[in-house]
Amino acid sequence: MDEPLLSEQEFPAFRWRRADLIAFAAFFIAVVVVLPIGAFLVLRAFRPELQIADLSGVEQILIQAFIDVVLVGFIFFLIRVLHGQPIRETLRWPSRRKVPVARLIFGGAFLSLTVLIVSSVFPPPTESPLEKLLTTTESLVVFVIFGITVAPLLEEIIFRGFLYALLADVYSPEVAVPITAVLFAGLHLSQLRGNWPAVLLILAVGYVLTVVRKRSGSLIPSVIMHTAYNSMIFGISALSTLVEHGAKK
Repeated sequence: MDEPLLSEQEFPAFRWRRADLIAFAAFFIAVVVVLPIGAFLVLRAFRPELQIADLSGVEQILIQAFIDVVLVGFIFFLIRVLHGQPIRETLRWPSRRKVPVARLIFGGAFLSLTVLIVSSVFPPPTESPLEKLLTTTESLVVFVIFGITVAPLLEEIIFRGFLYALLADVYSPEVAVPITAVLFAGLHLSQLRGNWPAVLLILAVGYVLTVVRKRSGSLIPSVIMHTAYNSMIFGISALSTLVEHGAKK
């Protein structure tokens, strides 16, 4: 039988400070600006004729993954080195848990189906940057694998594990929920630029995931729900894209 989920009172009595918010914001801006440029310069050293527009879908996806890993690494640095706190407990990832896994998987799948249905009713006027990116089978496969296995965990650590807790400590949980959802949607803005219905849907998804994090007091439920959501939506999208590519051939 599963052991009960840790309550908020059982976690370390640690609170994030405004200085942590400022430090992360500065680091985030630096990483988003510097890392893509650095990665491009490294690739260009091997391919002198390379232009930014020539970066393949796989290369762009790997650069985004590297950015996420660096951000998570900085969060771990703040927790463990700067504040001397245990990482798992500070991120609300307890070792003892009782989580309704089946219900969360169903919720994530239902959320993805809702998004797909609404998206079909409001199709984008033009092709989004994400759709332009996934033009080869290789980029599509890498995107799906990353989106199902890695992205949910990294994004949940960044947004629901760290940013939500930080904003809740500095301001309040009521303020933290909508701000975290907006920041989560902002992360996907470059991929969905021009497709505003999709941006609003991602905002709604981020809000639901943050509410799940707030009500459960743990990061685990939002990770499970996010993984189920991505698995369903990426699986269906990838299948339809492959069928469309096959039809064009």
